Amino acid sequence: MIPALYADDDILILDKPAGLAVQPGAGVRVCVLDAVERDYGFRPYLVHRLDKETAGCLIVARSPRAAAAVSALLGGNGAVKEYRAVVSGKPDPATGVYRDDVRVRGAARSAETRYRTLDSDGRLSVVSAVLGTGRMHQIRQHFAQAGHPIIGDDKHGDFRLNKALARELGMKRLMLYAASLYLPLSSPVEVHASLPPHFAAFFDRWGHGAPA
Repeated sequence: MIPALYADDDILILDKPAGLAVQPGAGVRVCVLDAVERDYGFRPYLVHRLDKETAGCLIVARSPRAAAAVSALLGGNGAVKEYRAVVSGKPDPATGVYRDDVRVRGAARSAETRYRTLDSDGRLSVVSAVLGTGRMHQIRQHFAQAGHPIIGDDKHGDFRLNKALARELGMKRLMLYAASLYLPLSSPVEVHASLPPHFAAFFDRWGHGAPA
């Protein structure tokens, strides 16, 4: 059962595990939509998406009306989505904003990602990233364009480094998760995802505690 972080009459916020696809597709036996119907008793409507390998806060709605209303909030109307990632190198400056265009289905789209470095040993860094826009693979593309690809990224990442870190630290999954979410509803909602197991294992092997 996917743990619930919040539930009301309109939405359900899940703590999605890494490796679970959000919707049906080739090779997908069970997806989030199936799991919610099985475990929570309703067929959900997607509000937004997370990549299969991205864990953390995911909103689904109980009706098309609710899905449209919350989706509008996520479009820059006060909602805050924060992600945590492990990236190559050390961003300089330690805090900043990426505004380079990203590619979405072959077309260049404007995008904004605000980031903050939480911990680093020079070779690897733990960063916080807050979306200003919600483009597909936006965070992954922005950090890769800046020379700090996310570890475990099999599309935009440093494949040689990924292989080396899989051997050294056992890092075989995408090191990105949706850590927290704030929704400015009539009664504001703020939730925090649990630390994914592969992140906990990384912090243990890396010798650093998880940043607050």
